[in-house]
Amino acid sequence: MRWWLRIRMAPAVLAGLMVSMTLGAAASSATVPVPVLLGPVTFSMRLSFLLPLIPVCLLVHGQGRGDAAAERTAVRSMPHWDGLSMAALLTTASLIGLVEAVIGGWDMGLAMARNFAGFLGLALLARRFAGPGLATLVIALFPFLCAAFGIGVGGRPTFWAWPLHEPRSLLAAVAAAVLIAAGLVATLGGAPGAVSSPHGRGEMSA
Repeated sequence: MRWWLRIRMAPAVLAGLMVSMTLGAAASSATVPVPVLLGPVTFSMRLSFLLPLIPVCLLVHGQGRGDAAAERTAVRSMPHWDGLSMAALLTTASLIGLVEAVIGGWDMGLAMARNFAGFLGLALLARRFAGPGLATLVIALFPFLCAAFGIGVGGRPTFWAWPLHEPRSLLAAVAAAVLIAAGLVATLGGAPGAVSSPHGRGEMSA
């Protein structure tokens, strides 16, 4: 267990989540100007939309630090531990966002929890099929691509730019839920890039 915590950087990931959720509430009015490439305006993206990238990037980095061969032969299933830890992080983010919305009257806490789930799901899928290096790049660029290419008429984000939707957007919530569900399934499926042979094994027999 201690080996898993160290390799996966679990304390750092949890700290990153707590700090990002706290900073989002503290700097609720901060924005990042992003040029809209398909229009003549600049989109002011809320910093709160971006902060969930911190724990997600830390988590993906931790996922890439392990030895795939050692993890396959470990007594306890590493994907099992990974899935449990991600479920715990998602629960933590949701609870913090709910408290910020209900007690603090700050709905962006819900959007941050939603974006954490969606970013994490997208990162897990990218890691599964492209490896941890590209996964970090994909997830770091995605919200900026949404701002640059996903702003429609009237300055409203299009349907696929779900990270920029308002906190109570049902479409964004569904998109995030689908992504995290698919990402968790991919994670529980095993190591990234593993391709089964016709005999059902990932390694060739001598």
